[in-house]
Amino acid sequence: MHHVEAALVVLRLAIGNEIAGQRFYNDAAFYCIDPWAKDVFAGLAKEEEKHTQLLLVEYEALEAKGEWVDPGRALEGEIGADITRLTFADGESDEQLFPPQWSMGDAVDRRADDLAALAFGVRMEQEAIDLYGGQAASNPDAAARKAYRFLVEEERRHYDQLKDQWERLSGRPFAEM
Repeated sequence: MHHVEAALVVLRLAIGNEIAGQRFYNDAAFYCIDPWAKDVFAGLAKEEEKHTQLLLVEYEALEAKGEWVDPGRALEGEIGADITRLTFADGESDEQLFPPQWSMGDAVDRRADDLAALAFGVRMEQEAIDLYGGQAASNPDAAARKAYRFLVEEERRHYDQLKDQWERLSGRPFAEM
């Protein structure tokens, strides 16, 4: 049962991170100048919303039954989840991707160009890949590993989209800054 409690802690963190990511991408889409970058950010915001739903379904299933739900089934929306039941304490974990009271203005200098927002997004997606990948590697439950691997694939796709957009706008290969 300890592994269920540990998973609930990670899922709460992941839900908070996905919500913060959605907020970042919505803000970035609003402030971005390049229309293609706006589209990338708006699309990623919608996908982060789906990830939040997936994580909420997993959280509620684990809490109620101690079992994981297949990610495809969780995303179909046939299983309802209520985010209002969760509370998020500041500093709940050292693995928060976005600091408490975070805003787009804090993360990216709005005077900078779209490249700064894209680079920040790339870094956040890499951190999400690392978080979910670590959980997939260390969780003893096969269903949990499947859910985390699904999220790793999703975040890796986001990483590639943002990196490709950065490279298209800058005209050079992306390198971590």
